[in-house]
Amino acid sequence: MPDERRRHHPLVVECTVFLAFGAPIGMLGAGWPEARHLFHSSTGSLGLVAGAYGLGRLVTATSALPILRRWHVREATAVLATVLALSGVAVALTRSFAVLVAVFAVIGLVSGCLDALGNRYQTVVRNVGSAGLMFGAFGVGATLGPILVAIAGWTPAFLASAGVAAVAALLAVPRAVRWPAAIDEAEPPHGDHSRIQVPRWVVALSLSLFGIYCGMEVTTGNWGASYLEGHRGVSGSAAAWSMSGFWAGMTLGRLGLGLVTGPGRPFSARQVLVGSGVLATVVYVGIPLAPVPVAIGLISVAGLALAAMFPTLMSTTADRVGVGAAGRVMGWQLLSANVMELGLSAVVGIWVSLTGPGAPAIALAVMSIIGLPLLVKSASLHAADGTVSIDLGGAGAADARPSAEPRSA
Repeated sequence: MPDERRRHHPLVVECTVFLAFGAPIGMLGAGWPEARHLFHSSTGSLGLVAGAYGLGRLVTATSALPILRRWHVREATAVLATVLALSGVAVALTRSFAVLVAVFAVIGLVSGCLDALGNRYQTVVRNVGSAGLMFGAFGVGATLGPILVAIAGWTPAFLASAGVAAVAALLAVPRAVRWPAAIDEAEPPHGDHSRIQVPRWVVALSLSLFGIYCGMEVTTGNWGASYLEGHRGVSGSAAAWSMSGFWAGMTLGRLGLGLVTGPGRPFSARQVLVGSGVLATVVYVGIPLAPVPVAIGLISVAGLALAAMFPTLMSTTADRVGVGAAGRVMGWQLLSANVMELGLSAVVGIWVSLTGPGAPAIALAVMSIIGLPLLVKSASLHAADGTVSIDLGGAGAADARPSAEPRSA
């Protein structure tokens, strides 16, 4: 692809956007032990800032279709990335804790909108490889952000992240960026909602998968080190390296998705999903049973096992529910993921306070066992472009009616 076309490819814009909003939350956690003195706050105050961010993400998780009814994706992405850049500057320069909380709430709101628009893009292009690159870019931001804040300090790091967001805004502006025409087909023609026919159990299955596997991802990230230190007697350094391996596996796995699945690649999206589900179950069941050195390694492998879940589930949304319903269900899937990410980690925290630090491994093993048969069942669903056609093994097939005709992506 010529350099000009590559620079104006929407995937380049989306990867830069995800890199930009992946960095701030990682920098917040990494930089807070030192930066809290700038705001005359306690260590525990981090929870309020992170909570404001998380609630912002939750509020805007389903915002893609409302945004696209009013603005073109080009305008929305450019404006939101600009707001993200200004927020990064505000975080870098303010020394008021109240302002910090408010700005991180804005970062959460904007990140949720950008996340929703990016996921809408993936439900249209339906390319697992590009989904892996886009979500992998988020992981790169979340990985490099803490390194930057550790090397350069709080203010330079957030100014740098603001610069990346500004670059994302500039990349989104040109009309030469060829966004898929179907991305703006937010509703069936003429608002004919009756043309979307998806069995409720199919939607529930899709939402459950997002809740389970996204909840597992965040809970592992939040509680993995505490489990290793508090329950298995691992040193803090070894636990930290294990968690670093978890996030590295997550990022590398997503960046490498395009090498293993897609046209001309060895595996289909369904094979990647089922294979990842089997590996995740083996890993999470093995963690509480394996010797300590093996358990440390398995937590790193868990990142690789979960890496494909979110990108592949998102990019195959239309395969499960049909093109006409994909936009709306995509928003619900993000909402399910955000709710479970907040809820499961919190429930595990209560369980830890009641029973001890061994609880996270048991909870994650149970979730992996519950998720595997649901994942296998989802792989048997087939919704052709424009028509919802659910394969139930020849019995009780769902009513199939035409949905919105997709334009070429």
